[in-house]
Amino acid sequence: MHLWEKVQRNHGLEHATISLLLARVQEGAIAGRPLAGYSVPGGFVVMGDLPTEGVEEAAEQALARMQAGEGHLAVSPFCGTNIVVAAGLTSVGALAGYRLASRGLAGLMRAFSNAALGIVAAQPLGRWVQARYTTSSDVGMMAVESVSAHTVGPLTVHWVATSFEG
Repeated sequence: MHLWEKVQRNHGLEHATISLLLARVQEGAIAGRPLAGYSVPGGFVVMGDLPTEGVEEAAEQALARMQAGEGHLAVSPFCGTNIVVAAGLTSVGALAGYRLASRGLAGLMRAFSNAALGIVAAQPLGRWVQARYTTSSDVGMMAVESVSAHTVGPLTVHWVATSFEG
């Protein structure tokens, strides 16, 4: 398996884990709040002041649910991919609108309207880019090996190590 495929699968599991953690925090089942995550070929991190046992339980449950067919958990509305897609669309739209409308006030108005259109279009497009390129719900041969907590200044970072069979 290529490194990028491992990153995509870990990214999908990261999203699912954070989704379950957010639900548990809202229910009052655990204290704290996940702030962010980041995936690499060997696993992923979950940043936030959370109990390590809660992160481990969420990761294991997320993996089991994805293996049982809940692949939708791999795509998140909070993913950085959505931000990158929105930034790209709004930037290109605004620059094109300004230049094509002969600059000046008309160009500025066109730039703002194109930027707004870019933000609206980024919602479904960002999810599509995630599902197609930056995440994968194919976690059939994955396992959560371990979860460990590390403190970096005031921030708690949980490392979730994963492995792939076959």
